[in-house]
Amino acid sequence: MRPAQRPGSGSPSVNDARAAAQATFAVIGDPSSKRVELFQAALGRLGQPPARVVPYGDLIAGRVALADVVRRGDIVRIDSPDQDFEVERALLALGAGVEDEDGEYARATRRAVGELAFDSGAILFPRQWYLGYRELLRRIARQLGACPEHRLMNHPDEIAAMFDKPRCHALLVDRGVPVPRGLGPVRSYEELRARMRETGCQRVFVKLAHGSSASGVVAYQVGGARHQAMTTVEMAPAAGGMRLYNSRRVRVYRDQRDIAALVDALCRHRVHVEQWLPKAGFRDRTFDLRVVVIAGEAQHVVVRLSRHAMTNLHLGTGPTSGRTTLDSLLTRLDRPVWEAARRTCERAMEVFPASLYAGIDLLIASDYRRHAVAEVNAFGDLLYGALHNGRDPYAAEIEAALGRPRPPV
Repeated sequence: MRPAQRPGSGSPSVNDARAAAQATFAVIGDPSSKRVELFQAALGRLGQPPARVVPYGDLIAGRVALADVVRRGDIVRIDSPDQDFEVERALLALGAGVEDEDGEYARATRRAVGELAFDSGAILFPRQWYLGYRELLRRIARQLGACPEHRLMNHPDEIAAMFDKPRCHALLVDRGVPVPRGLGPVRSYEELRARMRETGCQRVFVKLAHGSSASGVVAYQVGGARHQAMTTVEMAPAAGGMRLYNSRRVRVYRDQRDIAALVDALCRHRVHVEQWLPKAGFRDRTFDLRVVVIAGEAQHVVVRLSRHAMTNLHLGTGPTSGRTTLDSLLTRLDRPVWEAARRTCERAMEVFPASLYAGIDLLIASDYRRHAVAEVNAFGDLLYGALHNGRDPYAAEIEAALGRPRPPV
């Protein structure tokens, strides 16, 4: 495959501009998902024909090849596998045959995967899922190599890197992007406590290395003999060990034995641990920001409010969670501080030069001066109601991919 390019960057020639105007889109994703629906709607508003959609299930099963779908001049978007259980099971089956270069984590055989039944909220085998998805991304890259000349919105290799929290963290550190301090590999609760003592960290986040939407995240703090773990993970005893479930309800564990059992169960699937930086407060809640960077520019911003450690928008609104606008926050946050943080988000995307866009989770410290990048989300552009220059993220991405000039402010 020819080197990936960032669509819409640079100064296109007349021929490039003509090709962009005639380009159509192909999307790898779930045809019934809200993401694909909103992307198609944005295409329609911009007068573009609908994208041709390649379902993940068909691609994994070999029922379709990208060479039969992607046409010369196409712009290819790789979207999220989303919430389809059959796709999840297919990725687990694919991952069953992939050797894990990072050690031994919880695995299931292809046969066992085939016997899995849908169990709402169950955290199955996230490391194996990731190995399967990474293998599929590599397959996508190989298939695209046989396609006519085309452009990618985000490169498969970079999507895989963003989905690997320890690797993404290391890449950001190497480029000097401010991030929370990492505590290194942890394989058990005992190792976690040892690292916390070695580093002097009394507050940490334990995250599934390949989780999303607060899946498998634990905010853990120690003060003397007191221990507290805040999480959306529910534990359920099961034959052969502890079964873990995601929920939208934040739980607090204070018994150290329960916390040890929870962390040990998560470590079986590979975790990333980092220092828990105190977040700034706003309107009697703490907050962080989701910033969508498109074509090198930080554009759409949502301020996520919470009275607990997790701010993910899917956890709902009401007395504990919610959202507000950047304009509202700027009544409290100094403009120069925001501009520095905004530039940091753009620098984070420079680590992924073959990707047009991503969602950056940005922390503002409690002193309202310092900031850090918590995560880079390959599919972090699903922000309902967030506009920049009158465009939602999908429309802005499409215009950037087509090389159109940005609309006036």
